[in-house]
Amino acid sequence: MRTIRAYCFGFGTMTVLVFALFLAGCEPQGASRDQSESKASVQMETLVSDGAWCWFSDPRAIYHHGADPQIYFGYINQQGDVCIGAQDVATRELTTYILHDSLEIDDHNVPTVLILPSDHLLTFYNEHNGHVFMRRSARPADINAWEPERIIARASDQYNYTYTNPLRLSNEEGRIYLFGRKVGPTRSFAHWWPYFIFSDDDGESWSEDMILLDNEGRENPPYMKVATDHKGRIDFLFTDGHPKIGSDVSVYHMFYLDGAFHQTNGDRIAALEELPIAIAEVEKIYDAASSDVRAWIWDIALDKADRPVVTYARYPTENDHRYHYAYWDGHRWQDEEVCRAGGWMPSLRQGDVVREAHYSGGIVLDPQDPTSVYLSRQIEGKFEIQHLRRISPGEWSHQSITEASEENNVRPYVVYDRPDDYPSVLWMSGIYNHYTRYETGIKIAY
Repeated sequence: MRTIRAYCFGFGTMTVLVFALFLAGCEPQGASRDQSESKASVQMETLVSDGAWCWFSDPRAIYHHGADPQIYFGYINQQGDVCIGAQDVATRELTTYILHDSLEIDDHNVPTVLILPSDHLLTFYNEHNGHVFMRRSARPADINAWEPERIIARASDQYNYTYTNPLRLSNEEGRIYLFGRKVGPTRSFAHWWPYFIFSDDDGESWSEDMILLDNEGRENPPYMKVATDHKGRIDFLFTDGHPKIGSDVSVYHMFYLDGAFHQTNGDRIAALEELPIAIAEVEKIYDAASSDVRAWIWDIALDKADRPVVTYARYPTENDHRYHYAYWDGHRWQDEEVCRAGGWMPSLRQGDVVREAHYSGGIVLDPQDPTSVYLSRQIEGKFEIQHLRRISPGEWSHQSITEASEENNVRPYVVYDRPDDYPSVLWMSGIYNHYTRYETGIKIAY
């Protein structure tokens, strides 16, 4: 393995416009009914010039609260190396390390990071339909040395795995859960399953895998995101399919607490021992079957009252992606359109046919304050990053993070577990054609 040490220096500051009352339904070219504006500045840096990630493995970037605070972030480069970076918060010094050389050229394999109470790091990554790997840092809060790689979910002739979403629950004596996707015993979409494994000894040993959700033979694969309070609750946002396969792909939510899974309103669904749960038994946030407008999920977080907030996209057409924001008010889901996002995000070269027309630029939540949203939408032919804050139903303040860009800026991600006064967002910038074909880097804004 090789270690690379570099220093990041800011590219200076960028003047941006802040608009109040940015209303839902805005056109991709910009809001037409802005009522006031003022100026603010955003400082941006390029963390790595060669890096990409998907959005179904998290946390991709996490803040470490230690004597020398660091931001750790994972990415895949164009050679298929699985990489982790660490930026010193005070000095901006950047260190990167290759966890696995030439695994696959595929953004599905992005590593995720979990910090143990000892300050050792656990990283998790996977092949796209293959093994799941884990590495533990040899020293606390240091990415320069690692224990040997281990396979913690092993693919076979019948089964394989994709995605990693680790979390740790203090109320369960530090049990670590790792969520992802299992495929098998055939490659039929009817045999794609959200699954998990768990460890009760900080990753030294792992359970057998358990199927979480059952799509009951539906020939369309479900997708899932998770959020947690780090104590005893895990929230799940998921679909019953992929939007390119059917127009009836809906959005669902449930949560886990005290050994059982519950509907959003708290009604019990099943105990841990009674898995899997039929997706059709879970209540929907959005029902695409009734509207014939397909959807896909983007993010989930818990507000200060531990109520779920989610973002997702609807697709009236492949060229018309609509971002939605939904939250549980204690009695029902409230759902509103945030804005039009433009069309698909992948860039096409001459002769290309778009293979992922439902890849949006992305809309994500600040996990510390889910009234704060970062999104990527198409403005004058390029995807730009914007920061929105919800004021009231249909009212959003608006700040441009990037503008007049020469390259697309997509898939934003807010640094996880950072201090409230340290608002950092990362994103991909460059040319993205497919999950196996990308020429992007990772940028950060403060």
